[in-house]
Amino acid sequence: MANTSAPFGLRPVRNANGTPWTGKPGHYYLPTSDTHVVFIGDPVDVVGTSNTTEVVCLGGTFPPGTLQTVTHATLADTNFVSGVVVGFEAVTRDSTTYREASTERVALVADDPDLIFEIQDDGATALTTSSVGLNAIIESGTGSTATGLSGYTLDTNGTAPSADASNMLVIRGLSKRLNNEVGVYAIWDVVLNTHRFARISTATGSLGV
Repeated sequence: MANTSAPFGLRPVRNANGTPWTGKPGHYYLPTSDTHVVFIGDPVDVVGTSNTTEVVCLGGTFPPGTLQTVTHATLADTNFVSGVVVGFEAVTRDSTTYREASTERVALVADDPDLIFEIQDDGATALTTSSVGLNAIIESGTGSTATGLSGYTLDTNGTAPSADASNMLVIRGLSKRLNNEVGVYAIWDVVLNTHRFARISTATGSLGV
């Protein structure tokens, strides 16, 4: 059975030690200055600041300084990623399942550097079993305002998987799920190769920015 094109961005599935992901993300602040539309499955990165005013959501109240600020991650070699959006705190019952451009929202982010994610490839070139262990980049795509899911995929053609460790992803293997096989539009297990929280700054001796 052929794979079906249905991108969803990055989706956390388990920890590196094999235990399932518990679904306990961190809370982060998306400011109005970020002009990107952000979808579930999109990568984000911290920018070295926090909320300066109280943020009120249906899920709770966040005093100033309690939410580290993130913005939509820039998809380029060597750029850091702090995690992947898995949801948003609702402000009202009518809040969207995605984050509209230039809108203040609290994002739920899977930020553990040891997480393994699933991502579908872009279908441009069929990867093979030899692709496991190679590095890859994330290809941008248009998310769905109906489902709230990202349109991002694993690039197989524009920048084909290679030994370049500056790429954002490392392919760990074909995702073990029904109706998923090696070929175009396959779903792969990956880890974030450029996770900011997995790296110590030699200049400051601290994590992050």
